Amino acid sequence: MAADVALSQALAYARDLRNLYEVTRAREQEVERARDKLRAAYQQSLTYAVDLKKTHRKLQSSILQSLLGLANALEAKDEYTRGHSDRVATLARRLALAAGLGAREVVTIAQSGLLHDLGKIAVPERILRKAGPLTDDEWQVMRRHPLTGAQIVAPLEFFADGALIVRHHHERHDGSGYPDGLSGETIPVGARIIAIADVYDALTSDRPYRRALDHRGAHERMTAEADHTLDGRLLGIFFDKVIDAPPGPSGRD
Repeated sequence: MAADVALSQALAYARDLRNLYEVTRAREQEVERARDKLRAAYQQSLTYAVDLKKTHRKLQSSILQSLLGLANALEAKDEYTRGHSDRVATLARRLALAAGLGAREVVTIAQSGLLHDLGKIAVPERILRKAGPLTDDEWQVMRRHPLTGAQIVAPLEFFADGALIVRHHHERHDGSGYPDGLSGETIPVGARIIAIADVYDALTSDRPYRRALDHRGAHERMTAEADHTLDGRLLGIFFDKVIDAPPGPSGRD
């Protein structure tokens, strides 16, 4: 009798263990299915994030292309402005690379070179195309173009650094520039680079009131401005590593 009771208890215990195993196994399978669902959701989220990032980049590119189209349309109105921003962007990119700046910063500087004169859209054509010297009042209007250009691109959060470059590309090393009278290294490096490229292209381009200087003439004029209106260190890099010949057709700054 005692043996039968012990056997019965052992069988019951075995059944309980088996039931517990089956319950545990079922729970493990549920957990594994839940993990599979989480993995799938995670992969789907990653795919969505990648697609969203691509869409965001396309939108950024589209906005920049629209602004570039506007800038090009502005330049195309005048033979003296045609191609200027493209050349400034090319020279600025080469100088930024020669100065050892990072890839992302180089791209921003080149884009800023393309857009640096966008604010001139608010300057009347009679001032932009004037053959003689500007009056004091006309200069006041002209000197607002960096602020106007910065205001146009400022809403683009991804182009915040570029907006600063556009705003400050007419600042001067000795503090005599505009719009904020910044000096030395308080001027963003991108703006100092654009200033050098801008001045070189201006000097080597025809104007309604003068003929273009040759490379030597531009070199002499700009070297005299080292550490006065232009950054002397960057200017040295520009003429040592970037410029070996005039950049080509004329344009207007």
